[in-house]
Amino acid sequence: MRPRFNLQVLSLKGLAFDDLVESVYLSGDDGEFELLAFHHPLVASIPEGELKIAGHACIPIKVGVLSFRNNQCRIIAEVDPDFKNYKQLWNI
Repeated sequence: MRPRFNLQVLSLKGLAFDDLVESVYLSGDDGEFELLAFHHPLVASIPEGELKIAGHACIPIKVGVLSFRNNQCRIIAEVDPDFKNYKQLWNI
């Protein structure tokens, strides 16, 4: 088994994803890249596209920001309105 890291994807609507993953492949402002466990700390903006999560369904986003630190990746994004697989909806 390959090393894993915690990935959270949050939007204004709720928690879209929260699990241990081997990798996530996405587009950034400077091109496409893949994050693996123990990646160097990173903060990046994410343009419209898909978050391709190894072993899981893709999450379509409109725009977002990513932070990777201490083997934890958090993505705060405007998730596509057609996405329905939220793990938790905010009770606001």
